[in-house]
Amino acid sequence: KIQITSLDTKKMKEAEAFIMELITKAGGGRGGGRGGGGGGREPRPAYVGPDAVEGQVYKGKITGIHQFGVFVEILPGAEDGSTPGLEGLCHVSELHYERVRNCEGFIKSMGVEELEVKYIGKNAKGQLQLSRKAVQEDRRNRGRKSSGGGGGGPNKKSEEEMKQPEMSKDESDVIAQAIEGISSL
Repeated sequence: KIQITSLDTKKMKEAEAFIMELITKAGGGRGGGRGGGGGGREPRPAYVGPDAVEGQVYKGKITGIHQFGVFVEILPGAEDGSTPGLEGLCHVSELHYERVRNCEGFIKSMGVEELEVKYIGKNAKGQLQLSRKAVQEDRRNRGRKSSGGGGGGPNKKSEEEMKQPEMSKDESDVIAQAIEGISSL
């Protein structure tokens, strides 16, 4: 129920008409989309292009940066903007093979608008899961295979394979910049 009080009857009628209009447009006064039948926004158009291939590496446009990860559009939508592109989440744990504490700072310090990510499947809700870390690991593994493994037998790992992966200068610079950004807050 809504109670309105006023000494000006004209203003009272205007307020009552305004409230009635709000109630009828919003689906009976039950609030937004959660109240059951609320008006509000139209459903988002669905992606209509080809499906992503699991295990495939895509270079995608960053569409959103959050504490929990980065949204990346891996396949574009219609050129006229009538349908969106295919978008997935690269969770903060999948951004780098080392722990990323500040996702927003990490991405901003990289100074990029696109990320190279691997499509690793869909979650329980059917949302695309992406991984930048998997791309990095694939590159490191390819580098090890091409450098010649050593002949210690099939179950023995060479010293090089047992070593921890080393960061490139670019990667360590990005992490250093992210840390500086945190300490300046």
